[in-house]
Amino acid sequence: MKSTESVAKYDSEVRLYTNYAIKNIKNICKECGPRPVGSDEEKKALDYMEKELKTSCDSVSRESFKCSDKAFMSWVPLGAVLLVLAAVFFTVGLPQVSVALAAVELFFILSEFIFYKPVLDIFFPKKESSNVIGVRKASGETKKRIVFSGHMDSAYEWTYTYHGGRPAVAGIIVTAVIAIVLHLAGGIYAIIANDGMVWTSDNLALKIIAVVSYVTVPVLGAAVVFVNYKRPVTGANDDLTGSLISAAVIKFMNANDIRFENTEVVAALVGGEEAGLRGSKAWAKAHADEIKAEKDVETIFVSLDTIREFDFMAIYDKDMTGVVKNDKRVASLIQTAAKNLGYDVPVKAIELGATDAAAVSQAGIPASAFTAMDPSPARYYHTRLDTQDNLDPKTIETGLKIALETSFLFDEQGI
Repeated sequence: MKSTESVAKYDSEVRLYTNYAIKNIKNICKECGPRPVGSDEEKKALDYMEKELKTSCDSVSRESFKCSDKAFMSWVPLGAVLLVLAAVFFTVGLPQVSVALAAVELFFILSEFIFYKPVLDIFFPKKESSNVIGVRKASGETKKRIVFSGHMDSAYEWTYTYHGGRPAVAGIIVTAVIAIVLHLAGGIYAIIANDGMVWTSDNLALKIIAVVSYVTVPVLGAAVVFVNYKRPVTGANDDLTGSLISAAVIKFMNANDIRFENTEVVAALVGGEEAGLRGSKAWAKAHADEIKAEKDVETIFVSLDTIREFDFMAIYDKDMTGVVKNDKRVASLIQTAAKNLGYDVPVKAIELGATDAAAVSQAGIPASAFTAMDPSPARYYHTRLDTQDNLDPKTIETGLKIALETSFLFDEQGI
C-alpha cells in the first residue's frame, strides 16, 4: 500500500501535520532560541521534543553524551594563525618551520572537516548533550526498522556566509588552499635548494613564493573570525525542519491509527550535529552492535537535514565531502518513494560538509540523507537569517510526504 492510500483525504491530513511541524518549529524558536550543543537552550529544546514525542510514541528514551561546542570549527581560526606564521617563518629563512605549520593545518582540515575526527576536542571543555529517541512499535514481530533523524542543535554564525555569501566563503577556502600548497611545496623546495634567508637569496622563485604568501595574509586574517561564537543562530531550517518532520511521521501514524505489522518506526532527534556529527556518532556507538546482532531485523537510517528549498531537493549516497559512501539501496528507496509521489529527486554526492547519515554509515548501518538546500550555500545557512520567519511550507510538506512514502515502501519491500 502506498502512503497516499493509507487515509482518506490524504493531502489534507499531510497538510495538517505539516502545520504541526511548522507550529512546533516556531514554538521552539520562540521558547528556546539559538541552541549551541550543550547549552541550556539545546537542553530545553530536547526536553520540549521529549515531551512532544511521548504524545505519539510507544516509548521515548534520552541518551546523553559529552562533546565540545567549539572544537570542531576551531581549525579555521587556528589554521589561519598557523598559515600566517608559516609565511613569517618562510621569509625569515626557516622553511622547515613553515612546512611543519602548513602540515599541521592540513592535518587539522583532513581530520576535523573531511573525516570528522575529534582531534581538537582534548583542548576544549566538554559539555553534555543528548539524543531523544521515540519509537512506534510494530504490531507483530519486528522484522524491519526505519529511523528518521534530524538534529536539534544549531550552529554559531558563519560570518562570511552572512557578509558576502558564496564568493566570500569560496575566497577564504581557495586562499587557504593556496597558502597550504605554497608553504608545503615552497618550503620543501627551499630546503632542497638549501637557501638561507629567502629575502637575501638570489633565488627568484623563492622571492615570488614569499610575496604571494604575504598576499594571502589579509584573507587569512579575516578567517580568524570566520565563526562568530558570540552569535549562535536560530536554526529553524537547519535543522528543526528535519527533526519535526521525523516527529510528524510518527504523529501522523498515531493520529490515523497506522501501525505496520512488522516495521518499527523511529524518530531519532540528535544533538551536536553542528559540533561534528557528535550526536549521531553517539547514537551509532550506542546502537550499532545491537542492530548488527539483530540479523533478522533490517534497519535503515534516513537523515533529514534542512528541508527548505524545493528546487534543491537531493538524496546523498556520498557524504562527508564525498569521502564516506552512504548506502545506495537506501538512497534508491528514498528516490523511488519520491518518484511514487511525482517528484524527480536526484541522487548525488554532498559538495561540502556532512549529514548525520555519514556517521551512521561509518558505523556500518545502512543510511542515506534527504535534504533541500541550495549548496552554494544559501545565505541563511548558519546565519541569523535562519529563523522561523524563513520557513517554506511547500518544501516541508513535500519532505513529510517523501518521508511517509519511504516508510510505507520500506515496510512493503525493504531494501
